[in-house]
Formats: sequence, C-alpha cells, structure tokens
Amino acid sequence: MKRAWPREVVVAAVSAIVGVGSVVALGALGWPGTPFDCSANPCYCELPRAGLVRQLGNTWSNLAAVVAGLSVAVHAARTRRVRATSHPALDLFGTVAPPALVFQGVGSMYFHGGLTIWGSALDAMSMFAIAGLLGVMQAHRLGWLPVSRLVHAWGAVVTAGLLVGFVSPALVAGAVFALFLGILATEVLATRRGLSPSSSLFRVGLAAHVSAVGVWFFSAGEGLPLCAPHSVWQGHALWHALTALSVSLSVLHVMRNLGRAAPADGAALVAATAAPVVD
Repeated sequence: MKRAWPREVVVAAVSAIVGVGSVVALGALGWPGTPFDCSANPCYCELPRAGLVRQLGNTWSNLAAVVAGLSVAVHAARTRRVRATSHPALDLFGTVAPPALVFQGVGSMYFHGGLTIWGSALDAMSMFAIAGLLGVMQAHRLGWLPVSRLVHAWGAVVTAGLLVGFVSPALVAGAVFALFLGILATEVLATRRGLSPSSSLFRVGLAAHVSAVGVWFFSAGEGLPLCAPHSVWQGHALWHALTALSVSLSVLHVMRNLGRAAPADGAALVAATAAPVVD
C-alpha cells in the first residue's frame, strides 16, 4: 500500500507552492496596489527595477526561509515517527512552524517584490508570525499557556503584526525586536529552570541573529558599507539568509527540548524548550 506523505511535509510544501506561486503571479500582474513610500520608510538599499520583481536580490534571497521551512518539516515528520508517545504541543508546533517559516520568506517577497503598502503589511505579519509562534511556545513550556490556548495566543500576535504593518510601518522593526527580547528572556528563564538541557542550537542561532542585525544596520540605506543600490548582491539579502538560519535553529531548539519533556494532558503542558516534531 502506498505510504501517505507526512502532514508536516504536505502543509509546508503546499504553503511554499502557493506562496512562491503567488509572488510570480503578482509579478506578472505588475504588483497592483498603492506604492510604498520609500522616502518616508526604508526600502533597504536596492534600487527598484523593471521586471517580475522590483528588487531582485532582496526578493529571491527569501527563498532561504522557504527552504528552511521545508527542511524543518522533513525533520519534524521524521522525529514524530520515531516518538513512542503522543505529544500534543510538539505535534502542533511541528505542523505550524514549517509553514510559518515559509511565510517568513514569502511575506518578505511580497514587500521587496512589489514595494506596495499591502506588501509591507504582510511582511510585518510574517515576522510577527514566526517570532510570535516561538514566543507562545516559550510561554507554554514555562507553564504559562496551556496547549488549548496556543493557537489563540499566536493568532492574536499575528493579527497585531498585520495591524502594525498597515498603521505604522516605522514601528515594525522595534516591535519585532521586542518579540526577540521576549524570546531571549524566556529562554534564560527556561535554562535556569532546567528546561533546556540542550542549548547548542539556540546559541548558534543567537550568534547568527546578532550577525544578521549587524548586517541589517549596515545595509539599510545608501552610503552604508553593505549597501550597493545598483547591485543584485545586497547586504539586506544576506540578512534574509542569516535570519532564516537563526529562526530555523531556534525552531529546532524548541522541538528538541520540548520533545525531551514528558507530554502533559491536553489542558496544560509544562514544557522544556522543544525539539522536532514528527509524522
């Protein structure tokens, strides 16, 4: 009998096909919508050009997050298959984290591909989606959020990201940075409680993120060392690749340590920091 594809891989693959396909379709349509005001907010160095996407390097570098999401999905599926017992929080995380990673890339493609206001809002939403997911999982493993509330809490963060993206794009970077600090703070607390017996992935991810932040600052606009407006090789594109690496390592860290914690009942799960999920 033919073996079915694991749900983690199916969800991530469909997300990637629909997401990247929509970018190509919107590019073919000329990216309808109100143009984003690059004079009032940063458009990250690369000069717009004619073609399928407005910023070539800054757009397609986001494929790194798409590939990361697909890779995490495969890993989550494999680890679920070898797990002896059901783990509701880990199963949920393994299913939604890969498409959230894919959306991190696709959301940024919407912005850099078309440089529209709605693209900027979806870019913000995608960052809130993956950072918010990590944040609520951290809260869950610390015993602050039961499994039954994880999706609701995550949905609230994602909605907030979309609203911030539409209402005040200038606040997005600061808000995402605040989410990052929250993840870092909860990880410190989890480590002190012994909930992160394996932290190597998080440490490497943190180093990648710190490097990415440096790249972001030095490539944000013309005149900065990593900004070459006419080139397809953009410092901001490197930021995309480094953040894809950083976030995927953080996801794997949560999977690894959460998987080492004994699953609790459906109402509440006092977790560790998490490990991969499997099908």
